[in-house]
Amino acid sequence: MKRKIFIVVTFIGISLSLVGCSSIADTINAITNKTIDVTYGLDTNTFDAYISDSGNDTVVNAAIALSSTVEVTVDFEYSYTQVVYTPFGSSSKTVSGSAESLATAFFINADGYLMTNAHVVTLEDDESLSNFTYDSVDVKINYADSNTTFPADIITYDQSLDLAIIKVDPTLIDNLQYLTFYDLTDPDSSLYNTTDAIKLFYGEPVIAVGNANGYGLSVSSGVVSAPLRYFDDNGTVVEAIQTDTAVNSGNSGGPLLNKYGYVVGIISFKVVAEGTENLGYAIPSYVMMNYIDSQNLNITYQVAS
Repeated sequence: MKRKIFIVVTFIGISLSLVGCSSIADTINAITNKTIDVTYGLDTNTFDAYISDSGNDTVVNAAIALSSTVEVTVDFEYSYTQVVYTPFGSSSKTVSGSAESLATAFFINADGYLMTNAHVVTLEDDESLSNFTYDSVDVKINYADSNTTFPADIITYDQSLDLAIIKVDPTLIDNLQYLTFYDLTDPDSSLYNTTDAIKLFYGEPVIAVGNANGYGLSVSSGVVSAPLRYFDDNGTVVEAIQTDTAVNSGNSGGPLLNKYGYVVGIISFKVVAEGTENLGYAIPSYVMMNYIDSQNLNITYQVAS
């Protein structure tokens, strides 16, 4: 069986941009921190009408997703050893710094577990610096249009897969909602080339929910541009769902949902190149589920087919 993992890669002439880390100006923060009393864009008195109207799948799925998706703020304090060279020799010193990541995560069960990207809870090139140490990593989440934050713990992450699991105390959140995975068939499965396989289709409608540019949770819609793309990065096979749904800095870790409101992927990166638009990529749901299962943490999740 070939080994397939998902990473953020760089090709000649094309850069793949991490979409989790974003610094927002204080003036923008002053605006977006205002608490707004809304029910995810719908008046509760009219929501039933949307549910009964099959022509409003996007509105219904957005409401489902927004009740289970959160904004993520990660504050890093770090240090590393820097070697200084002079005509008289070399010396080393400890360099300290701080950084902030603004991104997205979504709940996967009622126990308070959430999925996001590894590059949301880590810093780029952290392994390339000598004696790099995270002095502190402070993770907080908040719902749309709310200033109330909840502390989250980093449970585990895999930088090669660009996946991370974080957790909040579920007793802190009333009526905690979570999303359901769509049981896409792994191409390595013996079922993949049978009629029992569950696959995405070219042109299938999808929506993405995320903290775009750090402005707060928002929804964008589009289609599956390609159900599965393979990239070869020096022998490492990378697989992803390609979508034309708008992906911006801060969308990292946000869910990509199909027309049934089920998670088919998690937004990870986009292609940034001159003359290129609407090339966003998401890690498929089966990669996430395989990763969760591989951790042996008894984390449950809901799956629909």
